[in-house]
Amino acid sequence: MLWAALDNDEPQRLHVSSKTNLHEMCMAMSRDHPSPRMGKIRAALGIEHVERRGSVGLKVALIASQTCDLYIHPSPRTKLWDTCAPQIILEEAGGRFTDLFGQDMRYDRADLQNQNGIAASNGAGHERVIAELKPLLKEFGREPYAYAAH
Repeated sequence: MLWAALDNDEPQRLHVSSKTNLHEMCMAMSRDHPSPRMGKIRAALGIEHVERRGSVGLKVALIASQTCDLYIHPSPRTKLWDTCAPQIILEEAGGRFTDLFGQDMRYDRADLQNQNGIAASNGAGHERVIAELKPLLKEFGREPYAYAAH
């Protein structure tokens, strides 16, 4: 179990939100490099509320602590070391962490970049988010990258 001390109180188990309505969800986004693709993703998902933060870990922590419900990183710029710890923290809090195509993350590969991007969520709406992303990924020219085993 994953615990966090909040405001010097007793430790409390982290747990993601249970929101399923995409329009009610808050998306964690990069504070430094918003992209036109992220604008299209937000529009397609109907996301109005955003929180801007730095690292992948901080954005995923926002989901684990119910401040946000979703984080999408459409580019292949993150690396394995950016995602391995945030993934386990999110999953222990009840969330879901996959690539943009809904495939499980793999850490047994030679390529250190997350070529298929990342999708982190509260888990409740994850499958719907992946389904909504599918036509956008096609529009962006993204196909699932096949990793070679390490």
